Amino acid sequence: MRIARYPALLICIVLLFACRQEKSSLDGENTQADSGRSPVEVTAHTDRTTATLADDITFTLTVCYENELHVRFPEIGSQIAGLRIVDFGEEGPREVDNRQEFKKWYRLRSDITGAFIIPSMAVTYTDTDTSEKEIKTPQIFIEIKSAINAEDGEALQDILDIKPLQEVKRDLTPYIIGGSACIVLITIAIGILLYINKRTKRAQEPPKPAHVLAFEELEKLQKEHLIEKGGVREHYFRLSDIFRRYIENRFYIPAVEQTTQELLPELTNRRDIDDATKKTSRDFLVHSDLIKFAKHKPSGEEIDGSYQHVVKVINTTKEEPEVEKKGEPRLQQTSPKNNTRSL
Repeated sequence: MRIARYPALLICIVLLFACRQEKSSLDGENTQADSGRSPVEVTAHTDRTTATLADDITFTLTVCYENELHVRFPEIGSQIAGLRIVDFGEEGPREVDNRQEFKKWYRLRSDITGAFIIPSMAVTYTDTDTSEKEIKTPQIFIEIKSAINAEDGEALQDILDIKPLQEVKRDLTPYIIGGSACIVLITIAIGILLYINKRTKRAQEPPKPAHVLAFEELEKLQKEHLIEKGGVREHYFRLSDIFRRYIENRFYIPAVEQTTQELLPELTNRRDIDDATKKTSRDFLVHSDLIKFAKHKPSGEEIDGSYQHVVKVINTTKEEPEVEKKGEPRLQQTSPKNNTRSL
């Protein structure tokens, strides 16, 4: 009995040593695989590449990144030509394989047929060496077809034939033709008069200045009470769009199509904008991106401050006509929660 125990014990020791060696080898392979991964991985895809005018296309942008990195998503609204965004949302961030995974999805729709391209999207992130880096997604091609084709691809035929005319005792054709011709002529004459009148008014009325358009949009934004309804991110999307459109109309900079990183250098190089206004613009754009894309929850003071920054930049840089320079009041810097402002 004692002799039989030793071979069994020796076999157990050999098996235990082999298992430890295999586990060490697997751990080494996993470590090498993890060290070879990129700190940020970006994927972009659509749920379909061929659709009709009646279909929606869901475009999803997924970013998987290490916990210590700060990632910024692009604004895709101005980059997708021919397709309009009818809905959007986000998922995450959630932890997957010791990383953070964040998704943003957009539901797209087209009003015309043809081939469209979702261009390459640039996702920027700050690495551990504090340098900003960029990863781009590949382009996606989409084909939009007409919705009036049958399932087998053949065009639909007429379903019902036109009923034959019924005989009448009295021939009303001359009256019908004459009346229709009169109606058509009267309609054409009214359309021409309205068109001429509209063109005349447009020629007489000068276009509205950029700051007037911006103040009108701010007035509409306040009346919607988005903050009170809990739509803080939507409020910042609208406020940022108003600010960018003003910069574009006032200084002829494509601010709506540019990202914050592209817009800030152009504002900094402007000689007709003072340093204080440049700093206010930079603070607003950076803070707005944190709320729109990094899910930062601003306090009431931060919301009021962002609105006041926009009003301050407009009041400081607007082109004032002679009448306004002599005494017309400027827009007060009020909170977006207060619906009463004076122009």
